[in-house]
Amino acid sequence: MIQMRCAFGQIGLSILICEAIGLHNYNLLVGCPRERERAAKSEVQYFIGDLLEDTEFQVFRTPVSGLLAALTTLDPFDVIHRLREFALENAYQFRFAIRFTPIERCVPASLEEIVRATEELSTKIGENDSFRVTVRRRHTDLENMEVVEAAASVIPRRVDLDQPDKTVWIEIVGQWAGVSVLDQNEDILSIMTMRDDMY
Repeated sequence: MIQMRCAFGQIGLSILICEAIGLHNYNLLVGCPRERERAAKSEVQYFIGDLLEDTEFQVFRTPVSGLLAALTTLDPFDVIHRLREFALENAYQFRFAIRFTPIERCVPASLEEIVRATEELSTKIGENDSFRVTVRRRHTDLENMEVVEAAASVIPRRVDLDQPDKTVWIEIVGQWAGVSVLDQNEDILSIMTMRDDMY
């Protein structure tokens, strides 16, 4: 594989391609152990491309070790719910792809764009619902609290940091950010947590 040097160090050309044309268009983030991205890609391709029959499914490496970005033509929430059902009976078939997060909006990683996406999605939070904002940051100068406060400022709902009805989930990866409004317990699939609960 051709190797090139960038701000993240020496990485494969495929990662640079992902940053240039793939990372701005994804609706799933998949976590895996570091240095196991290739195996995780194959595993995710099997689960979603073959098992769920998404023939146009694409998965990319990102500049972050242990993180893949994927694009499914299916509803990403439905994908995660179906994978959860499969994992309940087959948790140990998930050897490398161990965390799945749905993304509803993929935008440039600026406060303005993140806030705009949050405001668009905030209609999913009912009048009587509580919420919290959770931010995961990688390769960005944005501070956690400035993102949390900016996103929360456009949601006229009650904040509950412990047991919110909805979570505004913001994933920042370099120059791009993914934003979703979700039920953290139902809409994010953590294989390791599931294994802990089963045994």
